[in-house]
Amino acid sequence: MPVIIRDINWEETDTNLVLHIPMKGAKANKLDVLSSDQYLKISFSPFFYEVFLYDLVHDDKSRIVVQNGFVEATLTKQIPRKWNQLTHVQSDDKEAMKSLREQALNQIAQKQKERNEANASLLNDNKREAVRQQMKIEEEERNRIDSIKKNERDKISEEMKQFEENQKVQRKLAIQNHIKSEELQPQKKSEKPEQKKTIFEENSAPESKVTAPLRDTGRIAVNFTSRIFPTPMRESQTESEEKWLREQKESRQAATDLQLDLSENDKDIDYLKSKANQFFQQGNFQSAIGVYNHAVRVFPKMATLYLNRSACHFQVRNMIKCVEDCSRALELLNPPVLDNLPQRIKAHVRRGTAFCELELYAEGLLDYEAALKLSPDDENIQKDAQRIRNFLEKNQDFS
Repeated sequence: MPVIIRDINWEETDTNLVLHIPMKGAKANKLDVLSSDQYLKISFSPFFYEVFLYDLVHDDKSRIVVQNGFVEATLTKQIPRKWNQLTHVQSDDKEAMKSLREQALNQIAQKQKERNEANASLLNDNKREAVRQQMKIEEEERNRIDSIKKNERDKISEEMKQFEENQKVQRKLAIQNHIKSEELQPQKKSEKPEQKKTIFEENSAPESKVTAPLRDTGRIAVNFTSRIFPTPMRESQTESEEKWLREQKESRQAATDLQLDLSENDKDIDYLKSKANQFFQQGNFQSAIGVYNHAVRVFPKMATLYLNRSACHFQVRNMIKCVEDCSRALELLNPPVLDNLPQRIKAHVRRGTAFCELELYAEGLLDYEAALKLSPDDENIQKDAQRIRNFLEKNQDFS
C-alpha cells in the first residue's frame, strides 16, 4: 500500500521554490516524477509525495536532483513573488483537486505526445538524410567507375587504331619489297656468267628453248572482318556468339530502364519498407519478399532490407535463403558500432535459428554464442543457447 510522505522541507524566493523530500532509503534509479505547471508527484515505491502548488511554475525550467538521501526539486515561478504557503488554496476540496489532477495528467500526456512526435520526426529526417547521403555516395562511385571504364575504352580504341595503322604500313612495305624483288630478278638472270659448254653440247644440234611467259605483277587487297571474339570466323559458332551478345545488350538495357522507369514511390525506401511490412503483417509473405527484392535492387547496400527479407524467408520455411540474407546483412553491418548493435544481434539469432531448422545445430550454436557476446544479459538468448548445448551433448553421448 502506498505511503504518503509528509515530513518535507521547503523554502522560497521571489523567483524560485525549493523542496527537500526524504527518500526513505529508496534507490535513485527507482525514482518516478510527474510534473506540470501546478502539480508535482514524486514516487519511489512504496512512498510517494504529491502536492498541488499554490501558483503556476515553469515546468520546462524545473529541475530535480537526488543527493544525500533527499530529492531536491527546484521550481521556477511564472510570476516572481512570495507565496507564503506551498499548497493550493483549495487543497482541502477533493473534487477541485481531482479536477486539477486530471488537468495536470492531460497536460503531461500532451507534452509527452508532442515530444514523441518531435523525436519521431527528427528520426525520420535523419533516416531520409542518411539515405540521400548513401545514394549520393553510390552515385559518385558509379560515376567514378564509368569514368574509369570510358578512359580504358578510349585507351584500347587508340591502341587498336595505332595497331591497325602499323599493320597497314607493314603490309604496304611488304608489297613494295615484293615488287622490287621481282623487278630485280630478270637483271640477275642476264648478269649470270656464261657456262662453258662440253664437247657433247658443242657437237649437238641447237634446240629451241621454250619458256613460260612471266605473270603480271599487282597488288592484292586483303580485308579483315572486324570481330568481337578472338577466334577466326571459320572456327566460331556465329549463332551462339550473336545470341550471347544480344542477351548482354538486353541485360544492360534492362538495368538502364529500371533506373529510368522507376516512380517516386519505387525509389522511396520508407514507402517500400512500409509496403513490405504491411504485406508481412497480413501474412502475405511472398508479396513482402517481392517488395524487398525490388528494394534490394535499388538500394543494394542497406542491411535492414536483407534482414527484413530473411524474416519473410523464415516464415515460408526457406531456411537457406534466410541464412544467405542474414549473412549479407552482417557483412553490411560493418564496422560494428553501437547504433547497429540491435540489428547484429537479430541477424545472429535469426541465422542461428535457421541453422537449427536445417539441423545444423553446431553452426546455430556459434551464432547464438556470437549474439550472447553482444548482449550477455538477454535471458531468452541464454535459454535458447543452453537448449542447443544440451541437445548437442545428448546426441554426442548417444552416438
